[in-house]
Amino acid sequence: MRRMTRLALSLALCTFVTGVFAHQSPPRPKTLLFLTHAALYKHSSLAPAEQAVTDLGSKNGFVVTTLEGYKQDSRAIDLSMISPEYLAQFDGLMLMTNGNLPLRDDQKQAIVDYVRNGHALVGVHCATLTLYDFPAFGEMLGGYYRRSIIPVNAVAAGKTAVLKVEDTTHPATRMLGASWTLNEEFYQFGTEVWDAARPTENVSQVGRLHIPLAFTRDRVHVLLSLDTAKTDISDLGPEIKSGGDYPQAWTRSFGSGRVFYTALGHRDDIWAKDDTFRAHVNGGIRWALGLE
Repeated sequence: MRRMTRLALSLALCTFVTGVFAHQSPPRPKTLLFLTHAALYKHSSLAPAEQAVTDLGSKNGFVVTTLEGYKQDSRAIDLSMISPEYLAQFDGLMLMTNGNLPLRDDQKQAIVDYVRNGHALVGVHCATLTLYDFPAFGEMLGGYYRRSIIPVNAVAAGKTAVLKVEDTTHPATRMLGASWTLNEEFYQFGTEVWDAARPTENVSQVGRLHIPLAFTRDRVHVLLSLDTAKTDISDLGPEIKSGGDYPQAWTRSFGSGRVFYTALGHRDDIWAKDDTFRAHVNGGIRWALGLE
């Protein structure tokens, strides 16, 4: 009788524990705030980017909040909501912004502190053309845009380049193999700080903004770079040299936070139709959010 009682108690306990776990809520999905405010140049790909990232999130474990910043007039951008409290609602911040956005210094510092304290930062394409007036931002993201290696008119004409995949295991690049041929606008980043003695050098091609921080590989982990040995560089101008170093995507640890950046994303259709590019962005987002 005692043995049967113990068995019944054991079964009851198992049933209770199973019921507890069965009724536990599933993990809360990660949340991502995506800003597309443009103070300099309004890419036509901003709307497709918002839609693509929202779609990716619905299938890959994160929820995206967009503010349709690209619809705002470049001279009347409203980012008054940015504060430590507002940012704290989200697990990560994604930027496809440009120019010296109308943010107070305390708002800019709130973004830097937000990432340093353990949140994600995802930057795509023109994000490196943002906040030249706050070097701590560039330190966090990894660097500042200086010029386009492949200009927009060449992109429209179908110019392609080959990217070398420097990390074939990262979630943002493991689907690519050893190289990736792509028709896109590629960037060159400022490797020297602007100097008043040479006022026309080390300024951004778009906006003529002074570069306040030099890009260095010591700050980032490069994922993709221009492969000058496999790309026709004869029409890219004298600055692009065979064997030169031209990173196009990287990751960075910043305090307790994770940063992912890719220079890609200029074209509208690459967001809507290119599954490889979408997988690249999705992998970077999931890594930055700690889902990978």
